[in-house]
Amino acid sequence: MEHKAVYSYPYESDNTMLFPIFVLGFFTLFVGSIGIPFNQEGGNLDILSKWLAPSINLLHQKSNNSMDWDEFLKDAVLSVSIAYFGIFIASFLYKPIYSSLKNFELINSFVKKGPKRILWDKIINGIYDWSYNRAYIDAFYTRFFVGGIRGLAEFTHFFDRRIIDGMTNGVGIISFIVGEGIKYIGGGRISSYLFLYLAYVSVFLLVYYLLFSTF
Repeated sequence: MEHKAVYSYPYESDNTMLFPIFVLGFFTLFVGSIGIPFNQEGGNLDILSKWLAPSINLLHQKSNNSMDWDEFLKDAVLSVSIAYFGIFIASFLYKPIYSSLKNFELINSFVKKGPKRILWDKIINGIYDWSYNRAYIDAFYTRFFVGGIRGLAEFTHFFDRRIIDGMTNGVGIISFIVGEGIKYIGGGRISSYLFLYLAYVSVFLLVYYLLFSTF
């Protein structure tokens, strides 16, 4: 029976792929400087436009499109520094448990387990969760703003439908019942008057009999 090794992270390529990856990574580090203009005040001159838009007189470019290296370096350093900072954070979040560069004992010394390592892993996981959830802005917005406005809208709808409309509908129903009763009582029908008179007399006699029959 064949036994397969179990790894805690995906298998990495050997050293034959290391050099091409380094070459591609080196040029990728400076890709942010392609679209940065050399001259902020003059024409729209940058490296990408220089390569894609050839000029007729390339050897005599003087003052109009002069290279402002100070502005270029300032923008390039800022852009590339942000990329380096992202790479630095990603190296702590996504690096393998044990470095493939085994000769670098300094790198492997950071992965030794211990109380400090466990605390550091918790900090890294907290930063990762914070970044993955976009600083919990969506959760905060959904819970407090959306939830609060929705709760207020539901309360307003309930108050308007059950209280305001209920009072109005109740007054209308009571008015309808009272009006119907008055219509039949005072409608000028002698039969209705006689029926009410006999009903009142019957109730009076029944009460009189119940009260005085015991004596």
